[in-house]
Amino acid sequence: MRIVGGSLRGRTLTCPAGSDVRPTLDRVRESLFNILSHASRWYEDEENPLLDGIVLDAFAGSGALGLEALSRGAQKAVFFDRDAKALAAIEENIKTLRLEDRATTRRADATKPIKSHEAASLIFLDPPYHKEMITPSIIALRDAGWINDKTLIIAERALRDPGADVPGIDLLDSRKYGRCKIEIMRLFSTNN
Repeated sequence: MRIVGGSLRGRTLTCPAGSDVRPTLDRVRESLFNILSHASRWYEDEENPLLDGIVLDAFAGSGALGLEALSRGAQKAVFFDRDAKALAAIEENIKTLRLEDRATTRRADATKPIKSHEAASLIFLDPPYHKEMITPSIIALRDAGWINDKTLIIAERALRDPGADVPGIDLLDSRKYGRCKIEIMRLFSTNN
């Protein structure tokens, strides 16, 4: 597994051991970030949320999505995972890529997140398949201050898993890649 674009392109990433981690494939990440490079089309008179933005990589695993975002111009990334091996791999990747000043890891659960004083510009949700964690994660992250009406939410799910069912959500783009689906969403209202 490697960084597929940006200033760190080609750098190898460490993946945590174990069968619970399912990193987003390089070709899927490349396609996703090509879509995100044109994300400003979803906003009027605003900059691309990837550039100089704050990224939350929830269910981070190896941290590949957040690290890719940093390579492509994000200002800062926060990585959530509950697994100690995953956090150790992310911290090793951060150190190897010399991103300590722009990246933070937290042993945290996206369905019960820590509070944030600033909303993220991008949130990556790549929870375990077949657990139906996307909707509760979006609601919990919104309530904890991570999501506002400008935040782009990128969720990866199995084709047969349900999409997000959150009041006020707008599905901006949806793409199928093999057995998974990537959905890009935004909340128009942060109220229930």
